[in-house]
Amino acid sequence: MNDAYRTSKIMNSQNHNWLHDQTFNLLIDYYPEIAVRPYGSGATRENLIKWLKPLDLGYVCIYAKGHSGRTTYHSPLGTTHPQLSRDMPQIFREVADELGIKLVLYYSGLVDGIAALRHPDWCMLDYDGNKTTALDASKQNTGDGSHAELVRTFMLYPLCPLSGYFDEWVSTQLEEMVSYNPDGIWIDGDWPGPCYCHRCQDRFRAETGHVGKVPLHSDNTPGGRAYRQFFVELTREWRMKLRNRIHALKPDCLYSSGNINTHCDSTPALDWRSGDFFSPRLFRVLQSCAMRRYTNQGVPYDAYTVDTAFVHHRVDRPSRTKTMQRMLQEGAGVLANGGMWGYWTYPMPNGALIPSRMRQAATAREWTREREDVCKGTDPVAWTAILEIEPHHTIANDTNSWGACKALIELHRSPQIIDDSQLSINMAHDLLIVPDQAALAEAGPEIFETLKTWVENGGKLLSTGTSIDNPAMQEILGVKLVNKAVISEGHILLPNGEPASAMQNWDRVETTDAESWFPLYHSWDDENIDMRHFAKNYPMDGVMDEENPHDAGFPAATLRRLGKGIAAHIPAAIFAEYWAYGEAPLRRWIGQMLDELQPEPLFSTDALCFVEVALRQKDDRLLIHLVNGNPGRDLACSWTDDLVVDDIPPVGPIECRVRCGEKPQTVTLEPGGENLPFEFAEGVLTVSVPRLEIHSCISVSPWRAP
Repeated sequence: MNDAYRTSKIMNSQNHNWLHDQTFNLLIDYYPEIAVRPYGSGATRENLIKWLKPLDLGYVCIYAKGHSGRTTYHSPLGTTHPQLSRDMPQIFREVADELGIKLVLYYSGLVDGIAALRHPDWCMLDYDGNKTTALDASKQNTGDGSHAELVRTFMLYPLCPLSGYFDEWVSTQLEEMVSYNPDGIWIDGDWPGPCYCHRCQDRFRAETGHVGKVPLHSDNTPGGRAYRQFFVELTREWRMKLRNRIHALKPDCLYSSGNINTHCDSTPALDWRSGDFFSPRLFRVLQSCAMRRYTNQGVPYDAYTVDTAFVHHRVDRPSRTKTMQRMLQEGAGVLANGGMWGYWTYPMPNGALIPSRMRQAATAREWTREREDVCKGTDPVAWTAILEIEPHHTIANDTNSWGACKALIELHRSPQIIDDSQLSINMAHDLLIVPDQAALAEAGPEIFETLKTWVENGGKLLSTGTSIDNPAMQEILGVKLVNKAVISEGHILLPNGEPASAMQNWDRVETTDAESWFPLYHSWDDENIDMRHFAKNYPMDGVMDEENPHDAGFPAATLRRLGKGIAAHIPAAIFAEYWAYGEAPLRRWIGQMLDELQPEPLFSTDALCFVEVALRQKDDRLLIHLVNGNPGRDLACSWTDDLVVDDIPPVGPIECRVRCGEKPQTVTLEPGGENLPFEFAEGVLTVSVPRLEIHSCISVSPWRAP
């Protein structure tokens, strides 16, 4: 445990207990960007009390300032919404006090349209020196507006954290917001960047000694990674300024920033971890991945899941309310992984809460209440982990880590995502995935010493792609990197003769102390240079000759037995491939490797891949959460916008097997406490769940790890 992580955990346990007691909160996404209609006229005390009281919330989150820079209260900075009908923080403060719930204010951080228009020198600049914008298709007006305000509806203009924006603007608005006595402030819009203005470039050169043109952050080079790391640290500095200002104004006001860098070094600035996730653009597994990252950072964490189906770039598709089943499915993925469920709703254009959506929210609240005992206050079981050390200032990390998490979830390995500060030679995890981490090329020797000792002590390591670039990693893996990107697509034959493929660059490696684990094969016309003129989706492109496979001349995977453990490597970014396409043969190959690495797994099941498993602990209980992730329909309607999940069919029976240090006394199905018959032999508990609707939990008590 690093010092920053330890400090944040101690501070949280001492000072910020009220979030630990929550499971269900509400975000009212009433953004103040639209200036051409009254704002807040329908948000009356009667309307709010009627619909919020049944929810028994921990907190309600409402806008104080949106991305446009418009405020929902009267600000001396002249940023008030032009048709503000009532002071929104004030009415919600009064309602929250009457209902005995907490109030969290939403504030747009590094995105502020009004500030950018008044102070253009504060704006972020892109690599070419142009002012950056964050206007996706849903935030651009169609047709001809009657006045300039229509053209500048959202005004998503990112601002540089080194500009005068904080001292001259943000600090003042935080003081205004704190006058409403909020219990928390949730910052959005801290995800733009990196910035290449003169301030940032000068700071980068001063701190790194760089001479000449600064590197482009997206270049997968040491210079590019250095600039990404520089901006990560710059945004950490920005968030610490936010935290210090908020706590100086109101020490008991909690602070969080949504969808930001997930490294533990970013956690000390935050009182809780948070993010917002909306489908169908961001699918359900992503929020589970985020929860599995937040769960080991020592602070409470939540995820907002929205009750309205919309896709930013599908501007012609109307937004509609999601089904109750879909909302419960998304909420289950948050709760099962130990998070608080933030129910995210959109009100009427005048701010009144919508009855049908609030009735769904009330149903979701009762559904959550039934599960509080097995969801609140749980800790993850340390079994499998994914190492993520790439520098990113937002949660939108590279697809290798997310792809590894997606694959392990679908293979029922209940993974956690950790960073280098959480590595230890005594890690309890049995398996560690290191998915294409190019940053390892510049990592210090202590990381590799830790990994080597952990493997020698019995750990199983599986790395992919550029994770091998450092010679110290090659030594652990027992291979030598000969040439990079030798072929652009490779194939593996599974035991049943089925090919698994990955259209990624494959590196040529030679074994030194390792053995070849799986052979790699070429595509049939891999050496036909004229095929480069054809699209990748040509149906006869990218296939292998299964009867006469063409060996690539180097392995698809290597395996080295090191001490009591195993170190294996795949010389391609297969998890990025899996994130993008999720193809079953590739998942089956990954599963085959994991089965060989872990012949006696802690947990196994015959559940289908869409059933998510989250292994959690609470006191002396093992909690096996099962989430039915079945979309219930064909989502491959590529020529339509028919993308919304509706009916979710139940599945079962599902058999689960878990290793135990001793025979449990009771096994129950939660919620409800129904006793489940079970068998126990040779240290393995076998139990079946007859039917899984959306979420169930097997409670095993007492449970001791083998």
